[in-house]
Amino acid sequence: MSKKLLIKVYAEETTGRVDIIGNISEWSNNNAVEMRSKCEELKAAGIAKCHVYLMTGGGDCFQANEIVNILIDVFGSYAGQGGALVASAGTYIAVKASSFTMAKNGQFMIHKPMGGAHGNETEVENYLELLKNMTVTYYDAYKTKLKKPEADFKTKWDGGDFWMTADKAKEWGFVSEVKGDTKIDQTTASMIKESGSPIEAKVNITPKNSNDMDVKATAIALGMDANSTEEQVNARIQANAQKAAGYDALKAQQEQKDKQDKKAKIKAVLDEAENDKRIKADARANWQGLLEKDFDGTKAVLDGLSPVVKPLSAEIKPSADGKGATYQGKTFEQLQDESPDVLAELEDKNPEAYSALFADWKKRNNIK
Repeated sequence: MSKKLLIKVYAEETTGRVDIIGNISEWSNNNAVEMRSKCEELKAAGIAKCHVYLMTGGGDCFQANEIVNILIDVFGSYAGQGGALVASAGTYIAVKASSFTMAKNGQFMIHKPMGGAHGNETEVENYLELLKNMTVTYYDAYKTKLKKPEADFKTKWDGGDFWMTADKAKEWGFVSEVKGDTKIDQTTASMIKESGSPIEAKVNITPKNSNDMDVKATAIALGMDANSTEEQVNARIQANAQKAAGYDALKAQQEQKDKQDKKAKIKAVLDEAENDKRIKADARANWQGLLEKDFDGTKAVLDGLSPVVKPLSAEIKPSADGKGATYQGKTFEQLQDESPDVLAELEDKNPEAYSALFADWKKRNNIK
């Protein structure tokens, strides 16, 4: 098992799979934002269940806590499965699962969260308080799973590293079910020994060549049995690629449809507002930008606007001789003869004033 952290999030039929392999010490490309985003994409695609595979010697207790927060925030709960080793911070992810299955030849190790501080006395004191709070969080998580007296666990907890076989971990309540052996090669066995385990990890597989090692690592990363054949691994890769391509295509189609629907909604709102004279044509672009940023809020503002109507008194006035209505000092017939462009502009910009001027002309000429 590589010590470098690998977090892989993918769909397997109707279940979301999250593989956590290696030491939980560096997020690398698997940062919290990316992991949450991938989990949320699965949830948005209709994936409601989550299965987590753990093969880890532990690592940063704060990062393990964040992984749990993401899984629970997105999926509500998750089931877990352990390989040859689930230790330290990895056990917190295990006990927060709704159920946790472990390989019979796997090992499970618990200890208090650890860390180190650097800085002035205030910074060190703050970190110590943070570590104390995290210690309580971890202890409470283990306590909720206990099938043995808490006093016995407290003794183990205060005593340092608490190593268990899968069967022992089940007796304590940390593991729900123990299943068949997982494959352990010499590299994994050595890594378990280097982690301080007093329990011998027996090698039960000897890789034939580097290609076999690559196939095994890929199988584990895909959530498959470590002993899967190269053909089985390639078939799974192809199937996952097809699912991913299909999901990406559907996502792109939906995004395009949403974009078109929003564009149509914005146009309809602006058309209605302009027709109702609640906005002017030259202000349409500004309103469109606001609708694109906040459709509901901007639409509410538009809906509350009153139509812009120029008062007739400001446009139509009596003629100097008092015998008719005028616009810019001219009657309807005068405008027709002398300034048709002005009359056309009035009709376009203030149809109410135009109608009043036209009605005056009809009245004076006894036209019905």
